[in-house]
Amino acid sequence: MMKKLMSAALLIASTHFAYAVDATKDFLTAPNFPLVQPLPVRDGATVGNGLAVSPGTTQAFSLLMGSLVADANITAGEQVRDTVFMNYHVGNLTTAIGCPMDTGQGCGNSPFYAVARHYSPGDRNDLHVIRPGGLALRAICSSNHTNCTPGNIYGAMIRVPYEFRPGMIIKVRYKSPTAPHSWAPIWLFSGSQTSPGPGGNPYQGFGTTQSLLQLPQGEAEFEIDMNDNFPVWNVNSEITAGYQLIFGTPNDYGVKWVQAAPHIVYRANAQGYQAWQSTSPNFETLPTPDSIGVHSLVLSWANDGSNLIYEFMDGKLLTTAYMEYSQAPWYQDASGNWKQQGMHLIIGNQAVPNWLVKSGEAIRENDSMPDGWTIVVQEISAWNGTVEDPTRYAP
Repeated sequence: MMKKLMSAALLIASTHFAYAVDATKDFLTAPNFPLVQPLPVRDGATVGNGLAVSPGTTQAFSLLMGSLVADANITAGEQVRDTVFMNYHVGNLTTAIGCPMDTGQGCGNSPFYAVARHYSPGDRNDLHVIRPGGLALRAICSSNHTNCTPGNIYGAMIRVPYEFRPGMIIKVRYKSPTAPHSWAPIWLFSGSQTSPGPGGNPYQGFGTTQSLLQLPQGEAEFEIDMNDNFPVWNVNSEITAGYQLIFGTPNDYGVKWVQAAPHIVYRANAQGYQAWQSTSPNFETLPTPDSIGVHSLVLSWANDGSNLIYEFMDGKLLTTAYMEYSQAPWYQDASGNWKQQGMHLIIGNQAVPNWLVKSGEAIRENDSMPDGWTIVVQEISAWNGTVEDPTRYAP
């Protein structure tokens, strides 16, 4: 990895005038080269909360994170860097600065308001920090923590180097941020890759079957929001951050659907769960916020021709969506095998999007827990299989 170089004069000046150095600019400019270790499987990993799985279900991988979490296999910052990507897979992945390091800034991809950055483990601005209860994904203000306007926040993000398709279960255990202006989405987006092997450069040969594959926008891109996770409003007032579950399958990428565009089929509306169907976006409110304690979000993607995606929180079926993934294209990988376009799980901190900022409002950095912008991720696991008879878990 390379660090952004500061001039000798600036380094000398910093000895006497600390304020002259913008420490937040001292980020790593080379994308981390993960896959030093393959994604591990873990004895004892379960979907949990009483959810039964289909016969023949097998574990794909399991990441359990935290310095004091029992049986954790990710307990240090360097392990995080060896295991997952810390940038998106849009834009030119061979570019060290700009797209995608900047999370789409200046790339015509304005929904990404925070700027993806990573620092060395132990740096005081490190945004990917292993804490006792999990991996903390922080957001800080640029210009030495003073510029907190939209698009000028430096945020952590992780992208799991695994291809998800129908017939899989994904589990994320996390603790949500609660602060105003927070945005910490847990989502999947189109992207396939061929592993370059331990120590390899996954960005070499960008856009070919030898490396990462990103199909042209508007042809066959898909998105699944497990929880878009930003403060929302019902018909009357703002929902306190942490109480919202924003699950959806946006129809934003020009895919030509066979029977119907993606849509919500079911949202729980009982036992303290409430569905807000007439809002934009529509969402679910929870009886207990996911910012108190660690909660389990499980997605079961059917592979039976129904085109259904089921999502559970703490063992309760809260929402179901319809999405025709049969429309995803097939391509030939580096080994000559034909495979369908995959999706990657992404968890990022995109704090201070402009639609959450009122006109003239001054934003101050809120990098704290439990009341700040930080999301804590304790587990990411996946299985080849599905939750059996999913509708029986409806509240």
